[in-house]
Amino acid sequence: MAVIALDLDEQDEKLIKNYAKSKNISVSAFLRSVAVEKIEDDLDDRLYEKAVRESKNNDHDISLEALHREMEAYCC
Repeated sequence: MAVIALDLDEQDEKLIKNYAKSKNISVSAFLRSVAVEKIEDDLDDRLYEKAVRESKNNDHDISLEALHREMEAYCC
C-alpha cells in the first residue's frame, strides 16, 4: 500500500482528525474516501458534459412532454 504525505497547518489537522473521529473512522479512511469521491464526481461531470454535447447533435431527441404522452399511450 502506498503512503502519501500531506502538509497541513495545525488548524486543518485538528479539523480533519476531529471530523474523522466524530464519524468513527480513521483519518486515512476519511481522506481516501474524500479523494475517491472527488475523482468520481469529476468523472461524472465530464461524462455528463460529453452526453450533453452529443445530445445537441442528435436529431432524435424528444421533449419530456412528448415522452410522457408516449408513456401514457402504452400504460393507460
